[in-house]
Amino acid sequence: FIAFIATVSFAGVSYAEDQVGPLTKVSANSASVSIQTEDAESTQAAYYVNGAEINAMIDMMLSDPTSELSKLKTKILTENCDDLEDLDVCGEFIVSKDRTMTSFGRGGWMDAGATYSVFVGFLASGTGHFLELSHIVMINESAEADLKDDGFTYAGTVTKKIALQRIVEVPSN
Repeated sequence: FIAFIATVSFAGVSYAEDQVGPLTKVSANSASVSIQTEDAESTQAAYYVNGAEINAMIDMMLSDPTSELSKLKTKILTENCDDLEDLDVCGEFIVSKDRTMTSFGRGGWMDAGATYSVFVGFLASGTGHFLELSHIVMINESAEADLKDDGFTYAGTVTKKIALQRIVEVPSN
């Protein structure tokens, strides 16, 4: 048990000293981030599949009117509100900030990936509040160890890619 705690603590220290770059928008529905790892000799890409950028990715998509999530927000608000100019009276589009990992895989030390699901819906305003879940948004995250020009030696960085995988409508009652 003590060895397990020491191993987990050591792994946490190693990750804490990594240099994580900014989330960089690639398209309306995807982004990437580069991580300079503390250990420049080796790494496990799976350590970096942690969902850390999922909320920032959601915010990035919502701020881009051409993203699929932003289009879904507009659709849900239009369906539920007569006047989009006065949403305080009508309600709001809700995205759960808690993510659920719904799949994970690793291809050895060099690459790994996962899919996270978040839930979206509409919260009606009024004397009572009514939240109705309408969609599940699936976001894929992958991490790949970067190699030097020789194609075999670890370059000391991991590139993460985060992208909207799909949006699934939840069947209504």
